[in-house]
Amino acid sequence: MITLVCAVVAVLQITPHYGEESIDNTDPWVGWHRPVDANVFITTKGNNHDSVLFVEAELEYPYHLIISHTPQHAHLWRTKKFSWTSEDWELVSDKYEIGKHYEYDDGVKVDGTYYLYEEGKVYTFSGPIEKASGKWKAAGSFPHKKCDDIGVYYEEGLFHIFGEHGNFPHGPDGTSLAHFTSKTGLGDWEMVSPKAVDPNPDGGNKYGVGDATIAKIQGSYYLFCDRESKGSPYKVTAWRSSSLSKPFQFLGLAITPRNKEVDDWDNYRIQDPDIAYIPELKRYIMTCNMMDTDGNPGGNFSGSGLRGSATRVIGVFYSDKKLRGIGK
Repeated sequence: MITLVCAVVAVLQITPHYGEESIDNTDPWVGWHRPVDANVFITTKGNNHDSVLFVEAELEYPYHLIISHTPQHAHLWRTKKFSWTSEDWELVSDKYEIGKHYEYDDGVKVDGTYYLYEEGKVYTFSGPIEKASGKWKAAGSFPHKKCDDIGVYYEEGLFHIFGEHGNFPHGPDGTSLAHFTSKTGLGDWEMVSPKAVDPNPDGGNKYGVGDATIAKIQGSYYLFCDRESKGSPYKVTAWRSSSLSKPFQFLGLAITPRNKEVDDWDNYRIQDPDIAYIPELKRYIMTCNMMDTDGNPGGNFSGSGLRGSATRVIGVFYSDKKLRGIGK
């Protein structure tokens, strides 16, 4: 059994989608919107970033959300019915121990085992995820020097990772996303391509990319990832391929910060997307890390490692398009 992994959301008003610079305006999966204006999961738990959502329809609690917090602890939430706000979730633990990392890239569940990836290490646990705190095992590795800040995808007996490759001079990103595969997800990784996603097809290093998330939708593979350039903070970009073994083509900007406004949680940048299909909503959702630097609306983020009046929270976005089921 394969479990989808990713984000957070619910139902309310629909605002305009946030795609810009679209190369393919006809592709519906470039279009995303906020379910509400202040689409923040929670604002009172300090520095929240890099979320991983497990969707398991067969469980009493089908949704489990891990939110990175500090190197000492992450936060684990669960709910029976999906919602964009933490008010409808139960906080299982705000001292959830995995592997002493500031963040966790991505995760997947395959044949009853959870896999989490970060900084070249693969952590595994078999059993209820609520009971995993302090019991995650460092069971494998991946080549993070060549493929970092990864997204993981499992299909037909192969683990696929897509991550930062090359040295981007203006930030902690790659100049492309490399693609590796493994039969175990724990080692013996083989490179498929150093440029599965190439934001600089004409050469150079104008754009940096990272933090991928992947979904197969209606027969095509969609990859969403961070993109930044000098003087232009993170946005979420959309890419598409007919095969995981072929290069992804750029579709456009899918989600962008509201940098022309002053009273939102995402005035500066939006990054670290995670995608998942939510059957109740009949649509895909993404959770993202949203950052603000102007102190408005602000809050108590002392001791979180953030500078000045900066804030980081998890925001939830809906796909404009609905589906009756997951496209194959």
